Amino acid sequence: MKKQSLTKVSDSSIRKNLRAWRDRATSKEARLGGDWYEEANGHAKLIADTVGCDVWTAAAVISALSPMNDWERNKLDALNLALVHHDGGKPQDVRVCTFHNNKTKAWELLEGNSKALDDGSPKTWAFAKSIELTRLARCVVIDRWHMRACLTSATKRKAVVEGLTRPQYDRVERLTLSEADKLNEAPSVYQATLWVTIKRHWEGGRK
Repeated sequence: MKKQSLTKVSDSSIRKNLRAWRDRATSKEARLGGDWYEEANGHAKLIADTVGCDVWTAAAVISALSPMNDWERNKLDALNLALVHHDGGKPQDVRVCTFHNNKTKAWELLEGNSKALDDGSPKTWAFAKSIELTRLARCVVIDRWHMRACLTSATKRKAVVEGLTRPQYDRVERLTLSEADKLNEAPSVYQATLWVTIKRHWEGGRK
């Protein structure tokens, strides 16, 4: 059986799937969605205050170190890397649980190279902006869970094509922003609410 992909799904179907997942969100999941980026922003502010950088740099470091990294470890890695940089150390003085290139990018950000993370990498860019600006961010983190929510309303795990070209990313972001706006909900809150909701259904968690 072929996996569902964006090339075979209409805008109206994506909207329908997003609405189905948002409608399934419990009050607890809506609350968790509302809190998620606020808490991430708090950690970015902790890093910024500790090492004397701005919140954007701290958020960008967190985002740069996020691929294939557990969230709790992601936060610890970002803090540890920032502390080593602040204390005059070297990148090799700290271990992180992501790819080496991501560590290099995070270090460059701490060195003041703001171009180390830009919207040419739309997911990590959106993650950093959502952490920095929380409810004010006008972008969407489109990770594998958001793609799943876009492509199917199935309440049990279903294989879909999760990769995205840039035009496809822009398409999904546009549709998600529109759906969030219809609910008068911040895009970051909308995306995080979908994330916790679909994960509960697909991973068998409690309400």
